[in-house]
Amino acid sequence: MPASKTAAIRRLGMGLLNKTYLRFPEAFWDDEHDLLGYIGERKGEWAEWLNIYKYTGQPILLGFNAGRYGRQIEKLSDEQIVGAAMNTLRAIYGNDVPDPTASLITRWASDPLAGGSYSYLPPGATEADREALAEPVAERLFFAGEATASDYPATVHGALLSGRRAAAEIGEL
Repeated sequence: MPASKTAAIRRLGMGLLNKTYLRFPEAFWDDEHDLLGYIGERKGEWAEWLNIYKYTGQPILLGFNAGRYGRQIEKLSDEQIVGAAMNTLRAIYGNDVPDPTASLITRWASDPLAGGSYSYLPPGATEADREALAEPVAERLFFAGEATASDYPATVHGALLSGRRAAAEIGEL
């Protein structure tokens, strides 16, 4: 592997944003707003919720946990994570909030193939590192993914566009 590529990989950071999807029998929250914000006793725990109902009509809330707490919850069982989420929702909406009927939980930092959720530029890294990571090696090894997407890093559409870019590079051979 070229030194420029390994140096770029070392300089780029990997952030963490874990998600907990909760499906309910029906929407009990204000279904007109995109995001629900919450400032709890402990900084950063269940502070943001995305209202999936607004987009799909499905009674689903998506809770986010980043950074230190996002890492801590990866050690908890699904039941413990759902319980913590429900404590927050009941603090916001009261004790009549029903239990979820289903849940889906990410653990990105524990995934050996991911190591986190999204790349970022820590101090000392630049957009040139993303560009170096995107460069093919000897017209035989091609790179794609959100970390190589200078225009839309840390996004699904950035990953998609980078895949198309890499496919076009292969097609030009």
